[in-house]
Amino acid sequence: MPSPVTPPNRHLTLPCNPTSPSNASFFYRITVGNNVSDDTLKACADLFSSNYGIWGDKASKISTFTKAGQKVKMTSARLRAQCLSHPENTVLVTCHLQVDPLESERPKLCGHAFASMWDYGENKIGWVTQLVVDEAVRQRYVATQLLQTLKVHAPFSRINIVGLVSSHPAACNALAKYAAADLKDVNLDFIRVHAKGILQFSPISYLNDTQLKGVLFEDNCDNGSISSVFTKFYVDHTEPLKVLAHYKNKGQWCLGELADGHEFLAIFPITPVSPISPIRLRNSK
Repeated sequence: MPSPVTPPNRHLTLPCNPTSPSNASFFYRITVGNNVSDDTLKACADLFSSNYGIWGDKASKISTFTKAGQKVKMTSARLRAQCLSHPENTVLVTCHLQVDPLESERPKLCGHAFASMWDYGENKIGWVTQLVVDEAVRQRYVATQLLQTLKVHAPFSRINIVGLVSSHPAACNALAKYAAADLKDVNLDFIRVHAKGILQFSPISYLNDTQLKGVLFEDNCDNGSISSVFTKFYVDHTEPLKVLAHYKNKGQWCLGELADGHEFLAIFPITPVSPISPIRLRNSK
């Protein structure tokens, strides 16, 4: 049985969102899994289908219906199976763009994050199962704030380990900010020691079946991978690799290379936070 992880003693500085010259504004909403409506789930599936990416050259290995160059699509049923199979332990954070508060037009969904919780020995795991941001509003701290909003949810205040699997370095960076960590100085030994157990304890089926890859887990790895999983998800990596090159040039990356059909594995110990109660919010005004 894994022993409790001692959280790092770090001070978290939240990023400041750039000021917009217009009346447009973002607002964030958190919904527990049992309260996610069919309409909301469909909106999230549509956002994924429009913005996640396209299939790569080896997409035909997945099925005859996945073809290189076509958008990666998501249905409400598949999204529910992958991210809401245990709604009592799942949280959805959504980001909405209100172009003008005086207009009657409904705010537009422009980002979402699904996260699940489970026990790992005496530890509490918080795992980001899906993180999507509309291409039109990227590089505006939306992904970062989606994850930071999780801290408002009382059960997430007890989390002391967070993780995700993603082919996009920006998603890993957003999680690092959540953990008050730095992608240039990740505790790789922590990932090596705990990754297998965390994934085995996971109630999420596709995490149970993933193969750990990279020098952290393999004796004879020669493709530059350090911490990754082989998900057999052959999405096109053109855009993620450009972002990866940017992080590397700034000396802010240590999770290794991104191979076809693989995704990065990021896991961080964190310090549990005090939940924000409605009373505290009212008293702070």
